[in-house]
Amino acid sequence: MKKKLPDRWKLPAKWKKTILVMKMSLILMVWLTISTSAAVYSQHETVTLDVKSSTLIEVLTRIKDQTGVRILYNVSGLRGVTCKDIVLKDVPVEDALRRVLSGTAFGYEQIEGVFVIKAVVKDEKKSVTIRGWVRDKKEEFLPGVTVRLLGTSLGTSTDTKGWFAITLPVLKGTLEFSFIGYKKQKVDFTEKTDTLRVVMEEDVAALEEVVVRAYGTQNKREVIGAISSVKAEEMKELPTASIVNMLQGRLAGVNIIQQSGAPGSASVIAVRGFNSLLVDGASDGQPLWVVDGVPMHSFVSPVTGTNTLADLDPAMIESVEVLKDAAAASIYGSRAGNGVILITTKKGKAGTTKFAANISYSVSQVQEYPLQIGGRMERWFRNQVMRNRLATGYDWNKQLTYYPSSYESVYLSGGTYDGWWVDGRPDLLGNPVLQDSLNPFYNNSTNWWKHIFRTAKVVNANLQVSGGSERFQYMIGAGWYDEKGIMLNSDYSRANMLINLQTQPTKKIRVDARVMLSYVDRSISRDDGMGGTRRYEGITVDPSKQSTTLPNDGLAEDELLKNINLQRDRTDDYRAMASMSVQYNAWKGITLSASGSVDYAQGNKNQFKPSVLNPDEKENMSDGSIGRAVRLETEELLHWRESINEAHNFDLLIGLNVNKEQQFLIAGFGKRGPSDKIYYYSPPYNPIFNYGTETNPDWRATTSYNSDFREKTMVSYFGRLGYNYKQRYLVEIGFRRDGSSTFGENHRWANFPSFALGWAFSEEPFMRWAYWLNWGKLRGSYGTSGQIFTSEYMAYGLFVAGASFNGNPSVIQSKPVSPNLTWEKSSQYNIGLDLDMFDYRLSVKMDYYFKYTSSLLYKVRLPGTLWGAEDRDENAMEVSNEGIELELLAHILRSSKLGWRMKLNVSRDWSRLEKTYTGKDIGGGYNGFVIGRPLGSIYAFNDTGYYQNEGEVPVYTDIKGNKLFLGGVGAFTGVSGLLGTQRISDASGDYDIQPKDMYYLGSALPLVYGGWVNELTYKDFDLNILFNYSLGRKMINMRNASLSGTDGPVFADVRKLTFWQKEGDQTDMPAIGRPYYPQVRSKIERVNLLSLKQLTIGYNMPKKVMEKIGFSGARFFATGENLFYWSNYSGGNPEVVDVYSGLDGGMAYPLPRKWTLGLTLNF
Repeated sequence: MKKKLPDRWKLPAKWKKTILVMKMSLILMVWLTISTSAAVYSQHETVTLDVKSSTLIEVLTRIKDQTGVRILYNVSGLRGVTCKDIVLKDVPVEDALRRVLSGTAFGYEQIEGVFVIKAVVKDEKKSVTIRGWVRDKKEEFLPGVTVRLLGTSLGTSTDTKGWFAITLPVLKGTLEFSFIGYKKQKVDFTEKTDTLRVVMEEDVAALEEVVVRAYGTQNKREVIGAISSVKAEEMKELPTASIVNMLQGRLAGVNIIQQSGAPGSASVIAVRGFNSLLVDGASDGQPLWVVDGVPMHSFVSPVTGTNTLADLDPAMIESVEVLKDAAAASIYGSRAGNGVILITTKKGKAGTTKFAANISYSVSQVQEYPLQIGGRMERWFRNQVMRNRLATGYDWNKQLTYYPSSYESVYLSGGTYDGWWVDGRPDLLGNPVLQDSLNPFYNNSTNWWKHIFRTAKVVNANLQVSGGSERFQYMIGAGWYDEKGIMLNSDYSRANMLINLQTQPTKKIRVDARVMLSYVDRSISRDDGMGGTRRYEGITVDPSKQSTTLPNDGLAEDELLKNINLQRDRTDDYRAMASMSVQYNAWKGITLSASGSVDYAQGNKNQFKPSVLNPDEKENMSDGSIGRAVRLETEELLHWRESINEAHNFDLLIGLNVNKEQQFLIAGFGKRGPSDKIYYYSPPYNPIFNYGTETNPDWRATTSYNSDFREKTMVSYFGRLGYNYKQRYLVEIGFRRDGSSTFGENHRWANFPSFALGWAFSEEPFMRWAYWLNWGKLRGSYGTSGQIFTSEYMAYGLFVAGASFNGNPSVIQSKPVSPNLTWEKSSQYNIGLDLDMFDYRLSVKMDYYFKYTSSLLYKVRLPGTLWGAEDRDENAMEVSNEGIELELLAHILRSSKLGWRMKLNVSRDWSRLEKTYTGKDIGGGYNGFVIGRPLGSIYAFNDTGYYQNEGEVPVYTDIKGNKLFLGGVGAFTGVSGLLGTQRISDASGDYDIQPKDMYYLGSALPLVYGGWVNELTYKDFDLNILFNYSLGRKMINMRNASLSGTDGPVFADVRKLTFWQKEGDQTDMPAIGRPYYPQVRSKIERVNLLSLKQLTIGYNMPKKVMEKIGFSGARFFATGENLFYWSNYSGGNPEVVDVYSGLDGGMAYPLPRKWTLGLTLNF
């Protein structure tokens, strides 16, 4: 039984209500504390929506599920309230709520990280409607700008044309305008305000805040590795087939040399210096290329000669990042020793479907014809050469070597008195072209170069369509590129397609898929590579053997061009790259992903040579080959990101990678086909033919077939842990472990650790005095990486087919086993400084690095007692690269009408050979390696002028005491010791001029290189100028060697050269007709080069005009490429000179000058 409390314990009625409110408040506070303490709102949470005809409760529920934030509201009050159609992509939570609640009678208030939805009391008598538009300084309207009444959640956004209208419950106040990449604007209004006109200014600090790195992206302020980046906007509108050429001069520490102008040819690229010895089967010094996270095959096809990097359409690329130091690249392990280049392709975005079309037409011309003399001057010079030709004979009676003084002495004792009569034999009489000057057939002045060069064209077109919804985005692009080379028989055509798809079937699962297809049809140029590698491509036709005295039509021209007009050379390449990844957001901050990719490349070649081009055997030949390369890769990742109190930020990555590569080649040829009109060959029943006679038979096979198959596998484990405190103090640790089937059995696994530190000193309190400094960061790193060799079986014993015995085939060993063979190891230190100053008008990035590469592969000579092999591949050499890099970015003018952006990069690299397996210099002559000297070495003879009198000519005494002229006996250079010939030092003292007598005289690598970019804008016009430069390369102009011949063109202006004639002459050249060897000390040149690589002028049509005809934008542009160059070099354009040897023979494919007109449409 309950007892009734005395009345004195009863509270007054007014207190009951107060206590009830306190109880409810206490309960609410406790509940909020318990339920929201683990889900405090973070400003980094974003919302992505695509809703139509949904209720407000449904939309708020989706925001809660996506972000995890707490949203409180009265269900009964919101029931039945609908939300307007809205599309959001990665929008902050507050902005998302403003846009969702705009147009409704509700707003929000944030209390301790909890968003409380409440009704907005609207006083009709105290409201005003504000209208206006928003645009940028380029006078382009900005859609999607958030417009908010300051201090409230009331707001709206601008439409597709940049206009907005909002009704506010106050008569005066302040509107805040915000948009990603622009500074916030605050504008006051009153009830009398008519139309607001808002011009937003770009927020330079917010631009390019995210950069792509290995396995993900990173805030620019958190980057502590050496990474250089270039965006697609900086590379647009350059008519080239390869992305490599578009990067030239734009990145510090990345040296790109376009050594051939042949369409589709490969360029030389080196990240932080050259460190490859160019041993066959080892690394070629090229960096690792990664496309959308997937490593790709990047090589020159051994079948078609096509550069596989040209399969990538530059128009489909969004950005390119280069990982230069080991801290950034070591996570790729044994493939990152030469740097890593990351390519990000364009992807779709949620929103309406967008189309972008681009078409351009280019005209290409040769910059300059090779210097030569012709006609009467050629005949006169060649006659002088013939008249002065002299060679020693041997008098057997006197047993003496001597120079003949008459035709009679030549007849009796041999030698040469002049080039006409030689030694009296009719079949060796002098060149009739030079003697028969009255014959009109030999009385011309024909420049054969003009017959093989042409005005060529380039057509480049591509179409892209992109768009999508909140859950599905797409980008599909197709392109066509057709380039006719400036030389005959050098054409390149490419058709390509890129499909990028992203879908999010659930809030926790995301799927990305990419398919890249390409087809290339190319005419192959003649290969002028050295050392068995296709480093650059030479000219397609060689007119250097055709005398200019011949007529330029009829039989002479037919003979010159016969090799092109009659020979059929067809090559084509197919490429298919596909990848798919699935990401699962397991928990907050933890993502699991699995991906798979395939890269398939096939090259086909067929060459047909008709019988008329084989006058000796009078038979045609069909030669064909097919090569296939397949790369399969799977990868699993665990990624964890966590921020504690927005101060302690953690980033952990753990991964597993497995890849397998296979290469397959079949090739063969057939001779004696039935007709020169049938280009393919079907072997007869008995493919054997007697090339001899019935009495002296010579039976040979008319067909040949060979095949090859190779494969390799690699397994990798890797991880990376990063931590930073308020983006001020940064540290990152990385590790990778690779196991490869190509390594020797004693070294199957390789480990690659890295460590990096960063300090944002500009955020320290003691730096507040530096008002001009917006951002400053000091970086330091150490790490290791490696370079796996390209040959799959270099560590294994190799066998080749041997001779047959009694009809039975045999095999013999060609290479011994190398069980200790391992990867080329690189250890690298890096110190960097990043500065942003003067309101981000000037940005400076400086880096110093030291890279030491050990275990470089080299073919080590084996003792002669080891039968069957002369050498073995071993890790035998060590090289260092030390350098300084500087990048300057200046926004000189940033007004709405006039803009000027300048970017300059400078790189200096010192390379040195540190150690050899013998501890001494190795080799000599052309391929020597000198400890303490850089790679790319030039070796030449030491010349000390010319022999002025017979007393200076070297002699030796035979066993009978006779003094004999050295003459040219055993002389590698052919220098005979005659008066007026080059005096070359005999370093070995053995009277035998050989490569061992050469000296190291410099390096063909540049001392300093870089680029200078200027971007100017004025209203709707823009101008882009790119200069590329290199300083301090050593070269030898070998073209003057043509002065020694007796026929063919002379590639020198003899009118500007002086020739030795008498004692005491100090001249440019030896006496006319005397042997000449150009690879000597006095002919080495230190070459500097400045090239105007690109100049583009563009005009953007006014948007108002284009919108009236149904387009969102249009742009006209004109581009010039390889317009001019300035150099102190005596030859042609020094850029095409081989960067490894420095020898210029004049036979490289010249860089074309291109003029382009183009149009870009957006709709």
